[in-house]
Amino acid sequence: MLPSNLYSITILVFVICSVSTAYDIVVYGATPGGIAAAITAARISSSFSIVIIEPTSYIGGMSTAGGIGLRDLGLEITIVGSVAQDWVNNNYKYYKNVTNPIYQPDMNVSRQSFLDLLSMYPNIQLITGTGRLIDKSIQMNSTRIVQVTTFDDRRTWKASVWIDASYEGDLVRYSGASYTWGRESRNQYNESYAGVQPYTTFANFIPNYPVNATLDNGTLAPYISPDKLGQVGSADLNMMGYSYRLCITPNQKKQAPFVKPKNYDPNNFVILQRYIDSLMTSGKYPTGPPFDKLVDVLIYRGYPSGDKFDMCDSFGSAFTSDAINLNRNYVNGTTQDRLHIAEIVSDYVLGMIWYILTSPFVPEVTRNSLQKYCLCNDQWPENKHIPPQLYVREGLRLINENVFTQNHVVSGLCRNDTIALGSWVHDIHVVTRTVNESYVNNEGAMFKSIAHINGSKSGPAFEIPYSILLPKRNEVTNLLVPVCHAASHVAYAATRVEPHFMLLGGAAGYAAAYSILNGNIDVQTVNISRIQETLLRDGVLLHYPVGHCD
Repeated sequence: MLPSNLYSITILVFVICSVSTAYDIVVYGATPGGIAAAITAARISSSFSIVIIEPTSYIGGMSTAGGIGLRDLGLEITIVGSVAQDWVNNNYKYYKNVTNPIYQPDMNVSRQSFLDLLSMYPNIQLITGTGRLIDKSIQMNSTRIVQVTTFDDRRTWKASVWIDASYEGDLVRYSGASYTWGRESRNQYNESYAGVQPYTTFANFIPNYPVNATLDNGTLAPYISPDKLGQVGSADLNMMGYSYRLCITPNQKKQAPFVKPKNYDPNNFVILQRYIDSLMTSGKYPTGPPFDKLVDVLIYRGYPSGDKFDMCDSFGSAFTSDAINLNRNYVNGTTQDRLHIAEIVSDYVLGMIWYILTSPFVPEVTRNSLQKYCLCNDQWPENKHIPPQLYVREGLRLINENVFTQNHVVSGLCRNDTIALGSWVHDIHVVTRTVNESYVNNEGAMFKSIAHINGSKSGPAFEIPYSILLPKRNEVTNLLVPVCHAASHVAYAATRVEPHFMLLGGAAGYAAAYSILNGNIDVQTVNISRIQETLLRDGVLLHYPVGHCD
């Protein structure tokens, strides 16, 4: 049974501000990748002073404040020996009679497991609630970040090496490192799946379930972009829809009711209603539990208790919990812009549920089925049981001389600069919703295993190089980037999951340590072999299957 006072204990123990603001290593973002980076750096030397500064009051990013854990893992063997595996193993301490690996624990367990791991290293400080970086908050000396000022607490931080482990990549953004967002063209990196995608029925309304895109007054229905799609294969600035991953339960003892969003307007869900009508007209309206499988109010995967579930979207549905076209100004926006986007995404996700629960136009069988479920009353109680972490599926992406692309993912090559193994699929959620000959058209979705991409020579795993962490050397030389790393949109679709972020964070921590031990050398010149030797000593695999590259 989970201790009832777990939340208060962890906050009291670890949110301790230091008088000093000068450190050897500053990690920006207490995400899983950031925590892994701090831990591996601390392993190298107990004399290092390391601080993790987290803009919010939460730690663990999507794995804790977002509810996803480390679920998106293709091959379990790829995290063996890593901090990610340590976290999974630690979760067992808080459950009885659970034998399967615990990749998605309860929120309090996830947080406590991260804190348990951090507590093993007295030279790591964890400071939350600092606020985000803003423009001109970074001071540079040539290509080196000297100091950073966080917005809310107005504190100045100094370090020899910096690690940007945030989902937004603001250290990258404000340090002058090159970055991009959206989708590259096919021609830029010669990627067959890059850019605007050809029409497909995958995760789409048409042609089977057509939905008119305009209202009676001739204007576009909500959540439809007025922009016309470019040519197939062309670049644009569209990104995967953001969301919130709700925890839901049918267990009445664990329920907290869904609440009507303050900005709720049933007219915002006209596309949803037309989709339901189209399904019914076609005779294809889904039946059967849960929720009669309607539009992705979906039990995705279960928590260890077996009676709590993660709500996510299904590629088999055209209208889902992904808030499409609402994140356009997120990457380059202000803090207020981002807070506004987080609010409207929350209104969308909760509003969709409220519409299904209350609209008389939704089939009664679906309303009744959903009414058996509620939010989980033991998850994020301080935030009305809603995950506080917006699911930023992709933000900005670093650009360097060796951007990781689709072709690297599927090459099957044995690299000499590998620092991690990836094992997820090319997982791209709907990127935009537009009009196609007066009908609603979803565009950009893809879910393809690496081994089944045309021309793929990779099996279920692919090798990720050290260069993915590095800015251009003529721009920033003391920054490592494990989350918003240097990958194309298509490649990032395969690397963008928390287990990979933890593997890359672990390698970044070692790189930061060796940069300092070698006289604060540029991170671009750190001896990769030394990082690899340390990873191998931990038991991390760098090639798969074992012996594949001997």
